[in-house]
Amino acid sequence: MQTTHWGGPGEDYRLRKISAAAISDNNGIGAPAPDDAAPVWQPPKAIHSFPWLEMVLTVVGVLGLIGLTFCMLSPAASGYFALVKTTLLALIPLAIVVGFLIRIDRWEPEPWKTKLTMFLWGAGVATLSAGILNTALHVNIAYTTGDAQSASAISATFVAPLVEETLKAIGVLIVVVVRRTSINSVLDGVVYAGFSAAGFMFTEDILYFLRGEAEGTASLIVLVVMRGVFSPFLHVMATSMTGIGLALALLKFKRGWSKAGIVVVFWTLAMLIHLLWNGSASFGGGWFIILYFVVQVPCFIVWSVLLLRATRKEADKIRKGLVPYVRTGWVLPGEVTMATDRRSRKAAMKWVARGGRDAKKAMRSFLSDLASLGLDQHIMAKHGPDPARIDNDRQMLADAAENRREFLRLTSIAAQQDDVTKAVSSRSAVA
Repeated sequence: MQTTHWGGPGEDYRLRKISAAAISDNNGIGAPAPDDAAPVWQPPKAIHSFPWLEMVLTVVGVLGLIGLTFCMLSPAASGYFALVKTTLLALIPLAIVVGFLIRIDRWEPEPWKTKLTMFLWGAGVATLSAGILNTALHVNIAYTTGDAQSASAISATFVAPLVEETLKAIGVLIVVVVRRTSINSVLDGVVYAGFSAAGFMFTEDILYFLRGEAEGTASLIVLVVMRGVFSPFLHVMATSMTGIGLALALLKFKRGWSKAGIVVVFWTLAMLIHLLWNGSASFGGGWFIILYFVVQVPCFIVWSVLLLRATRKEADKIRKGLVPYVRTGWVLPGEVTMATDRRSRKAAMKWVARGGRDAKKAMRSFLSDLASLGLDQHIMAKHGPDPARIDNDRQMLADAAENRREFLRLTSIAAQQDDVTKAVSSRSAVA
C-alpha cells in the first residue's frame, strides 16, 4: 500500500500549523479518502525555460504591424494628427474589452506575455492577412457581379466572417497546442481568443476611423458610435466561441474526430455571430436597429452572464481541486481561501505589501500556482491522469513552495525592520 508523505523541503513550518480541526472545519475538508489524494513527489529543481513560442509569435506579430503600417496605416497618407486622433478613439473600446477579459481571468490569470502575444497576433498578422484576402475576394466578387455596392455587402457578410474568424483563431490554436498543459479551463480559451480579437478590433477600428476622418466629422462620429458603442464586443464574442471549442477539445475530448468536430462547431458559431452583425448592417436597412436590440443585445447579455458565472464556478473548482493538497500537507486551508476568495486575496496582498514589490510578485505567483494546481487536479479527477500535466504540476508545486518561502522571507525581514524602527523611536522619545 502506498504511503502518503507529508510536506517537502522547506515545508516544515506549515505542518506545525495543521491540526485536525483545521483540516476538518475549513473549506469543507474532511479526512483523507484513499481515492482522493494529491500526487506524491518531492519537488524538482526549478527549471527556467525560454518562452520561445511567445518570442516567435511576438516577432511575427510586430512584423505584421509594420507591414500594416506601410500598407494601410501610413501617416504620410492619412496625416500624423489623424492617426493619433483615431488611435486614441480606438483605445476607448479596447480598454472596455480588455477590462472585461481581465475580470474573467482573475482567479487563474494567464501569463501576460502570452496574452500580449495574442494581442499582437490579432493586431498585426490577422488584420494584415485579412485585409489582403478580403480585398482580393471583394475585387473578384465585384468583377463577377459587375456591381461594386453589392460586392461590398456580399464580401462583408459572407467573406469577412470566414476569413477573419479563421485568422484570429490560428494564433489561439498555436497557443493551445504548444502550451496545452497551461490550458486548464474553458475560460483560458476565451481569454486567449479574446486578446487575439481585441488586437484585431483595435487595428480595424483605427482603419475605419481613419476612413471616417477623411470623409468628415459626421462620418467619423457614426463609425465611433457603431463600432465603439454598439459593437465593441463583437470580435471578442465571436472569436471566444472558437476559443471555447479549442479548450473543450483539449480538456474534455480524447478522440481526434471528436476534437476536430467540437472545434468546427464552435468555429462555425463564431462565423455565424460575425455574419449576423455584418449581414444586418449590410442588408438590414431600417430593420438593423430592431435586429440589434431584439437579437444581438440579448445574445451579448447571455454570453457575458455565462462567462461571469463560469468565473464564479472556476473558484469552486479550484477549491475542490486543492482539497487533496491540503489533506497531504502541501497547502494550508487558509491558503485555499486566499486563492479562491476575493476579499481574502485582497487581504493577503495588503498584508504582503510590507515586504515590497518582490513580495507582492511572489504572492501573486503563489496564488496563481495554487489556482492552476486546483484546476488541473479537478480536470484529472474527472477525465483521468495526464502525464504531461502531472509533470507540469510538479514544477508548479515547486514554484509555489519557492514563492511562498520568498514572500514569507521578505515580509519577515520587513517586520523585523519595523520592530527595530519602533524600538529606536521609543528610545529617542525617552531620551
